[in-house]
Amino acid sequence: MSFMDGLLQRRRLITERQDALLGELRAVLQQLDAAFQRFGSDIDPADQRILHETLAHLEELFLIVVAGEFNAGKSSFLNALLGEQLLPEGVTPTTDTITLLQYGDEISSALHADGLRVTTYPAAVLRQLTIVDTPGTNAVIRHHEQLTRQFIPRADLVLFTTSADRPFTESERGFLELIKEWGKKIVIVLNKIDILNAAELEQVLSFIRENARSLLGVTPEIFPVSARQAISARQRAGEERAQLWASSRFGEMERYVIDTLDEETRVRLKLLSPLGVAQKLSGKYLGVTESRLETLREDLATMDNVEQQLDLFKLDLQNDLKYYLGEIDQILQDLVARGDSFFDAHIRLSRLPDLLNGDKFRGLFEAEVVGDVDQQIDQKVGAIVDWMVEKNLRLQQSVDEYIKRRASQHSEKLIGNVGGSFEYNRRALLDSVGRAATDVMASYDKQAASAELADEVRSSIAATAITEVGAVGLGAIVVALAHAVWLDFTGILAATALALGGFALLPAKKRQARKALRARVDTLQRQLREGVEQQFQREVDRAIGQIRERNAPFTRFVRAQRGQLSELQQRFAELDTALGRLRKEIET
Repeated sequence: MSFMDGLLQRRRLITERQDALLGELRAVLQQLDAAFQRFGSDIDPADQRILHETLAHLEELFLIVVAGEFNAGKSSFLNALLGEQLLPEGVTPTTDTITLLQYGDEISSALHADGLRVTTYPAAVLRQLTIVDTPGTNAVIRHHEQLTRQFIPRADLVLFTTSADRPFTESERGFLELIKEWGKKIVIVLNKIDILNAAELEQVLSFIRENARSLLGVTPEIFPVSARQAISARQRAGEERAQLWASSRFGEMERYVIDTLDEETRVRLKLLSPLGVAQKLSGKYLGVTESRLETLREDLATMDNVEQQLDLFKLDLQNDLKYYLGEIDQILQDLVARGDSFFDAHIRLSRLPDLLNGDKFRGLFEAEVVGDVDQQIDQKVGAIVDWMVEKNLRLQQSVDEYIKRRASQHSEKLIGNVGGSFEYNRRALLDSVGRAATDVMASYDKQAASAELADEVRSSIAATAITEVGAVGLGAIVVALAHAVWLDFTGILAATALALGGFALLPAKKRQARKALRARVDTLQRQLREGVEQQFQREVDRAIGQIRERNAPFTRFVRAQRGQLSELQQRFAELDTALGRLRKEIET
């Protein structure tokens, strides 16, 4: 095989491999774009634009971007490289647009609608690549810097120029960090070395190497040049030309651009450049999705904690209600005990006159047995009502404060926060929950709530007891039932007294009276318990339902977003892995 045959075969292999890798890279970029579409309006428009531009420029010529601060000598460096005073030079910011230098048989320059200036020139080096001259960073005209930052993602190689009189300034470090984030290959050009002696030059180069290594993690290639001397050399002839050209050290820079950046190197860098853009964008939104998912996990934990508070609230009410109902049971049991004692004391022959005097006997029964039972029961039920209203109020306040704390603590934690509808909708829903709870608290009238609940309890128990109580109080039920016991008993007693020898049956009637009283009180106790428990269960369900209704829109949003973001997280993670694998293939 001849040398030329070997070269052609190698070039063919490079082209085939380039095409295959380019196809894979294009497919991954398209998948990333599809993921962006699913992310929706929360994608930063600048990131969307950069990705679309990266896809559009995949098969363009190799792109070298010359960047640096204004007055670092970018334009003079390019004029020296092209061998023509093509670009304006000066001590003030002279480049006000991004200029694309492309090959053309004739010199021409035109400003396009997108703000880019395209200049053509018949230089051999431009047959293989496109060179971009950018406005200086840290310029007085900040628009220049913005143009430069927007164009960096398109670069396949960045020639970063710094001046020997102001090497590696703080603003230059910041700009280099930006370039590094996009995964670009950086070559540093130290211009204006003609103002330094040999010792000073070595000192400056050492300073740049150390700082660049610390900043970039690697030591970039550094080319010290004097563009001014190189331009002068091209305008001279003979020995003077040779001396100026050697002093300018521009030959090394020229050989790097023309020879070192051979086809294989350019192919590798041309593929690594959009890959670096894709990795930055994919990594950014992988971080955003993971950060948002963490926020949503905390949101769900907040909602779960609210549900736990509601369950505990319900359990506490049930336990406390048993205690209050137990106190009412005791009041009724005391009434039964007093009734037993009353019957023992009064249902006997010695008290026959009293027994036959129904009104008197009923008066004694009311005084000794019934007493103030109605007031005691009303007080206990009133205490239950007040306790229920207070617990409800505290629950509302507790949930309200908990939600508001959650709303105020998270936004600073979002990584790579791009704003958009997620943050807006989440904040709006949380604020809506908080406002609704605040409105409830502001309109909550404890006295009115207690009165309303007490009426509902009375009505419920009255309906259960089939007793017309109205607003006189729950204790009236007890009195009514006690009176019913007495009326039943006195009716039996009167019938017995009229019968011959009926007084011999008084012991049996006493037992009957006791049994009747116990039966009536047991019925009352059951009805009272059922009525209070049912009414308070409805009240608990109503209070909990109000809170859940307020929280429902936010909870639905969190669950829906979690499902969508989980899918996106997996997609961005897969893309990140694919890009990492593709990088290894390209680099090898």
